[in-house]
Amino acid sequence: MLESSSHFLKSFRLKRYIGFLLISLALLITPFIRIDGAHLFLISFEHKQLHFLGKIFSAEELQVMPFMVILLFIGIFFITTSLGRVWCGWACPQTFLRVLYRDVIETKIFKLHKKISNKQESPKNTPSYKARKVLSVLLFAPVVAGLMMLFFFYFIAPEDFFVYLKNPSDHPIAMGFWLFSTAVVLFDIVVVAERFCIYLCPYARVQSVLYDNDTLNPIYDEKRGGALYDNQGHLFPLPPKKRNPENECVNCLHCVQVCPTHIDIRKGLQLECINCLECVDACTITMAKFNRPSLIQWSSTNAINTRQKVRLVRLKTIAYMGVIAVVIALLAITSFKKERMLLDINRNSDLYELRSSGYVDNDYVFLFHNTDNKDHEFYFKILGQKDFQIKKPLNPIAIKAGQKIKAVVILRKPLKSNATEYKSARDALIPITIQAYSADDKNITIERESVFIAPSED
Repeated sequence: MLESSSHFLKSFRLKRYIGFLLISLALLITPFIRIDGAHLFLISFEHKQLHFLGKIFSAEELQVMPFMVILLFIGIFFITTSLGRVWCGWACPQTFLRVLYRDVIETKIFKLHKKISNKQESPKNTPSYKARKVLSVLLFAPVVAGLMMLFFFYFIAPEDFFVYLKNPSDHPIAMGFWLFSTAVVLFDIVVVAERFCIYLCPYARVQSVLYDNDTLNPIYDEKRGGALYDNQGHLFPLPPKKRNPENECVNCLHCVQVCPTHIDIRKGLQLECINCLECVDACTITMAKFNRPSLIQWSSTNAINTRQKVRLVRLKTIAYMGVIAVVIALLAITSFKKERMLLDINRNSDLYELRSSGYVDNDYVFLFHNTDNKDHEFYFKILGQKDFQIKKPLNPIAIKAGQKIKAVVILRKPLKSNATEYKSARDALIPITIQAYSADDKNITIERESVFIAPSED
């Protein structure tokens, strides 16, 4: 039906194809975009890092992750409330791969189906059909492997993944996951097909909670076309035209034939509908022959019943947009406040060491973490304590980008009297503030609180 160029250029199918292309290009390009040496987006389990908008967050500073997860879920709720299951029909990888395999490879290349507009054809039990089916799977398998590789680029940097490919025996877990996931996806697309959307996808179950009468959906206009099912969902024995000549539905069944999830949209809103809008295109072409608009519209229940425009902006969607704006603002603030160095201070289990020269020493272990994408030299000082001395280390510590280094630190404080007088004295806990900084970049500083233990001099 949509093979006519004039109809195809105006169809939702073409718009979906363009959407698939743009999303695919964005997903393909994103892993290779780098800003100051950091990826645009990467969740690296190997390096325990999150790359986001050119900044690198270590496992110790994943404060941005909760906001990203919240934004993901709130975004899904907002889109579903406004546009229905548009994700399923227009952006879901399952749908995209099914279109690629079923419509392009099976139908256009190997002619396993007569045309894209009839998705209800049963498989043929002929040697020629079976041979072409096997060839279609063999052609599709490397496509799936490539797409799964692209998916893995978001968890293993592309430059690292290509190294793994050259030496697969050195990275059996990563390569095994890649091949296993390829096999699972291939089985899902070729064998499970739309049954995944109908029976397995959890999103289909969530949508019923989020829908309201202003949510966009493909809706059959019963007032114009006439009802085909009674209130119990049973099909009337006579088509609409024969029951009432005023009914516009000619019962051509094109909307049923083109549906990938094998439903009749004229029965009303159904769990299996993925908002691909193929039925809207099919009815548009049929009704155009009678100079009438389509009986199936991408609209809302209220808009169809009242003959008014769809209310996309309403209290619920405004609330969602407000929450999304707040989460995006918090995500941006958190991202830009990223610390370029981290410091963990662990004090030695020994209380202190008294020196005969009249000093008391405390031992610490400092864990310096250079979270910047450049090499730096780090050192530290004690704020507000002029009589404290740093006995070790005496020089700045060079740390490469992204690396951690433990350093043994000895702090010293002079005592007012001879050390032997303090053997049985009470101990005093002295709060200290340690400021660590980069010796080569004055903008990198961080402060941490700790304690210094010494004999009480009261």
